[in-house]
Amino acid sequence: MAIVRKDYPVSLDFMIEELSKGAGKLRPVFQEMLTIYRSGRYDEAFRYFSDSVKSEYAVSFVSVLSKMDKINPFELVSQLDILISVIREERITKAMRQAERRSLIVTAFATASELVCLVNFCVVAVFLDMLSKLRFIY
Repeated sequence: MAIVRKDYPVSLDFMIEELSKGAGKLRPVFQEMLTIYRSGRYDEAFRYFSDSVKSEYAVSFVSVLSKMDKINPFELVSQLDILISVIREERITKAMRQAERRSLIVTAFATASELVCLVNFCVVAVFLDMLSKLRFIY
């Protein structure tokens, strides 16, 4: 919206209204935030959003929204791009860690089965052969 309406300044009030239209489950949160914001309690509105959403990214999103009336729309777009890239990188990192854990678990099970096979071979090949030789001697 900041790029499309670059000739017309976009207020935070307008942006929150537009976000609430397509928010789905977050619609009541955006509407309450807008009510608090319109009453002049700006910090409380941002705090309400971050407390209600209970997401690790809510604080970052609110900090970008709080700067909206103060910065150029192109700077806002760059701030949002940075936020999106950080979120994307964190999700990729979490997915890679999860894949690494799964790989480690599979490797541990494979190593354990190889160890069991080795012990089985030792018991069958070495000890049974030794047992038969001991019977021959006694």
